[in-house]
Amino acid sequence: MNATAKIKIKKSSKTFGQFANLPSAFKSPPKGVANKDMVIAKIDGLKRVVVRQLQEAANQLALINRYNIKNEKRVELVNAIMVSVYATMFKHYQKYQTNVLSLPESKERREVILACIEITEQAAIACKHYFKEIYSSNSIGYRLNRAKCIDLGVRILELLRIEQRFRALRHQKLPPAAWQDINRVFFSLLVHGDVDASQELLGCIGTWAKRSAVKQQNAKANAKKLYISIQLFGLLDAPSWSTRLFHAADAYLEYVTDAVTIHTDDKAELEPGWLITNIDLKGPPLFQREQHLVEPCIKLEYSNLYNRLIQDYEELAKMKFIDQFDQDKLSRPLLDLEEIERFPLLETMLFGLRPRERKQKRHAAFGHETLKLFFGYRNTFDLLMEMATEDVKHLTKTRAFSDSLAGVSAGLSNEQNSYKNTKWEIVNFSTGGILVLTRESAHTNPIQIGQIVAFNPNEDVKRPLLGYVSRINRPSDQQVEVAIVRFSNHAEAAILQDNQTQGSHNGSGVIIFQNMEGKWCLIAKHDYDFVPGIPFKLIRENNKAIPARLGNVMLSKQEFVVFELSAPGM
Repeated sequence: MNATAKIKIKKSSKTFGQFANLPSAFKSPPKGVANKDMVIAKIDGLKRVVVRQLQEAANQLALINRYNIKNEKRVELVNAIMVSVYATMFKHYQKYQTNVLSLPESKERREVILACIEITEQAAIACKHYFKEIYSSNSIGYRLNRAKCIDLGVRILELLRIEQRFRALRHQKLPPAAWQDINRVFFSLLVHGDVDASQELLGCIGTWAKRSAVKQQNAKANAKKLYISIQLFGLLDAPSWSTRLFHAADAYLEYVTDAVTIHTDDKAELEPGWLITNIDLKGPPLFQREQHLVEPCIKLEYSNLYNRLIQDYEELAKMKFIDQFDQDKLSRPLLDLEEIERFPLLETMLFGLRPRERKQKRHAAFGHETLKLFFGYRNTFDLLMEMATEDVKHLTKTRAFSDSLAGVSAGLSNEQNSYKNTKWEIVNFSTGGILVLTRESAHTNPIQIGQIVAFNPNEDVKRPLLGYVSRINRPSDQQVEVAIVRFSNHAEAAILQDNQTQGSHNGSGVIIFQNMEGKWCLIAKHDYDFVPGIPFKLIRENNKAIPARLGNVMLSKQEFVVFELSAPGM
């Protein structure tokens, strides 16, 4: 990443070096609180019990911020604690990040992540206090403490990036106040032209999935690199991704020259490939200029990144079509992924880099309407097979138990009132999808992003709607929201027979559906290894066999792939 071009920013803002809602110390410290050796001994004494060790580190950091301690001494204690627990944090981040399963969340996982979030929050608070004390927007005053300001500014951004990544493991976003502080730190350094000075980091939690903890210790970065990393992760809504892909955005930033560049705000309307942010923005950068944005502002250009993603997508599509893989034609970040992860990642990143305009009107559900959800390819296929029967009374009786479980997120829980407490509720809906809510528990059924879903929003026995899990969010510790993108008006199970299986009772179980435009498509599991263009015989639910052919890939997720379907008479 090249040095930042000269950015013109007015120094008149009163928010340089300031932070919103920064808690202040209010007590004199008791004996031992500021004793580094005693503090580290307490934490190191719990190394065999990971949760307690991390919770003790968070507790000690909170104590340090609660009492009146000189800021220089406070930051010294913070750095010692972070060094003590960083390797443990890194190890568990890698462990949880590479685990695809999003729900349910174990007690240990939850407690470890929450402790790590608290550690980074408290450590950042201490650094903010010191930064605020020594920072000056005046050039002469700034030069007196320039080295410390750069060091603290980079450390604050690093800590907030770590917080962002641990929150993302639970599908949670950074709070607005954290976004505001990120912008204030960066702009405070940018006004003095000091965002390119490289500093040693604690490590690289959240940016690379396949490096060992040993190699993390000598990691370096500057304020600009950390800032762009945080901004892109938030812009792409990475917390809604499969956790295995979290490192991919940073991998592309590392791989593509000038993937995202920073420019002076020229007040012009934003063209495609440009974003805007300002010193007080409480979220990721914007695709459109809002009225009355607080000065100063900067513009970010991401066209180099976008064009590289488009190139990779087109090359990957060509390779899939001719069934011949050439790794020399793809970017390095894709080669570190499983084959089935590449298309979903590129589609998700490209979607995140385009302005999002809601085409369908979203309706709130005021009556706490409930619905039935069937997660996973196997459950969806079996449901559609059983729906093919014409004996509605028999179907209702045989499916009574499984349908009752589909109405709750923890159907096999031993908890009292689990049915009532874990019912699926509709938050809002549109023709393009639905947002549902449930109470999370240790017994929540396994759910992951990219999983196929059949859903039935009422008690009638009829064809279910089809979709996939596009996002998971935790609005609170006890609630989970699941966003489902709908892609069918009609769906049915079918059997696909190729040249080897025709004339027998064997074949591959597939799902066919009409999309929102009325075109027929076919859903298959990835391990079927189908390719576009192959001819086959399709046996529909009425046992009628028809010739058909697979068209282009329309959608690829980790659990399934969607093809266009060409068949006479359909």
